[in-house]
Amino acid sequence: MNNKISSADGILPDALYPYPRICAHRGYSTVAPENTLPAFVAAVELNAPEIEMDVRFSKDGVPVVCHDDSLERISNGTGMVQEKTLAELKELDFGSHAGKEFAGIRIATFEEILEKFSRKVIINLHIKSLTAEIYPEDQFRKIVDLLRKYDHMEHVYIMASPEIMERALQMAPEIPRCMSAGIFRDGHEVIAGWEIVDRAIQYKCSKVQLFTPYYDQALIDKAHANNIRCNFFFSDDPEEAVKLLEMGVDTLLTNDYLTVANATKHLTK
Repeated sequence: MNNKISSADGILPDALYPYPRICAHRGYSTVAPENTLPAFVAAVELNAPEIEMDVRFSKDGVPVVCHDDSLERISNGTGMVQEKTLAELKELDFGSHAGKEFAGIRIATFEEILEKFSRKVIINLHIKSLTAEIYPEDQFRKIVDLLRKYDHMEHVYIMASPEIMERALQMAPEIPRCMSAGIFRDGHEVIAGWEIVDRAIQYKCSKVQLFTPYYDQALIDKAHANNIRCNFFFSDDPEEAVKLLEMGVDTLLTNDYLTVANATKHLTK
């Protein structure tokens, strides 16, 4: 690990780690199944400063690392994640869909990830929600309690939509917030990408997560003028990645971590 960006017991905190950065989206997800322990291990072993992961809750109230609310695409199971207990989820295979060499990979709990990587990497924590109502207090408390238990409060930021930001401001305003482009209107989730900086200001966010086609130089400049960092979701194209960083993107998410990190290393040193 580069001495410039490491501390005595791990990587520098989010507030101190330099920009621009490359973030391994759902881990190094072009070499191992997304959001699984092998994908995160691959990214961290290659010195990724930041990993992105998605967290939602099982039926019995355990935070698990999983993007989809349904199981069909990412496992050999069926139905909804929130309708399964952790024990039931652990019986499923979350690897074989990506290749027989990954057969038998199990879903990871958020605690298992923190136990493995506490203070070793910055986590872009995408908290998933299914409703427009303010996020459940008990679920948010479990997430924060785990972050505190593993001394990871300074190495995480929350990426979420407004209903989760409301809860974050109430219960843990010290955790940095990154505004997503999703927003609920009339009970349905829609994309409000061009409004993202205004909503970040409203919810006192220090970051936004931009994505195609809802970005341009003016929006990046507006964010920076308001002391808001710009994530970009996502790019696996080396030439595009360089252009995005040159435009002022602060943290670039990618599925192909090593390729993009190598292509942009002259900008991220």
